[in-house]
Amino acid sequence: MHLPPEVESVTKAFLDAADEHAPGLVEGLYLHGSLGFGEYIPGSSDVDFVAVLACRPDEPQLAGLAAAHDLVRTTFTEPRFEGVHLVRRDLAGPPTRCPDVPCAFEGEFRPAGRFSVNPVTWHELAWHGITVRGQDLAEMVWTDPAALRSFTQDNLTDYWSPIAGTLRSAPPEAITTDDVTWCVLGVSRLHHLLARGSMTSKSGAGRHALAAFGPRWRPIVSEALRAREHPDQPSSYAGDLVGRGRDTAAFMTVAIEAGMACGL
Repeated sequence: MHLPPEVESVTKAFLDAADEHAPGLVEGLYLHGSLGFGEYIPGSSDVDFVAVLACRPDEPQLAGLAAAHDLVRTTFTEPRFEGVHLVRRDLAGPPTRCPDVPCAFEGEFRPAGRFSVNPVTWHELAWHGITVRGQDLAEMVWTDPAALRSFTQDNLTDYWSPIAGTLRSAPPEAITTDDVTWCVLGVSRLHHLLARGSMTSKSGAGRHALAAFGPRWRPIVSEALRAREHPDQPSSYAGDLVGRGRDTAAFMTVAIEAGMACGL
């Protein structure tokens, strides 16, 4: 896959800096997330990565990784470069067996954490990963579709359901455009996996929701897609923030219930 120029620049800057500050440590660099589905929206998409290391990093090597991420963060205001640093054997088994590992998240390098250490990352790498450096991972990464479905259902219950509850009790006009995009496309992405058995991007999830949930919900799904893909275009909810907020909370409830029903 031909990477967008800004993605090439960010990944090259990281690899060059890592090779300088921690020579020989980063053996592989792989991208997942929306890029793996052929979707990249400048100003919106992140660069989600998994770096495969030659060994568990010692203190000097951790400092080298931190320096590489500092350079990327200070050189590029976007896209955000976020992910984890593993060794190859971590990917050969379920994420539950992976220890805490170095992470880069929200502009901060953390020597140990579990950001994106989950079945979604493993399956995106195996099924849709992009190799920037290193050998192909497709046949080396653990996959278990049943475990992925179980994780997705748990995510609907433990993460998204409380958010839906918060939105239902919030003043509808306080629900922001970012809330609409994150929540509507987020739950649609999980519904797509549970209903179709395959993964998709955020925009792909929105297109799935347009077909799956019928005319009642097309305005709010279209609004989420507009805000993600064409934020400069006018909103169909202009002047009706209350209606937009109510539709966001109501759609989340419907989509979560439909996703859970797919597992019954």
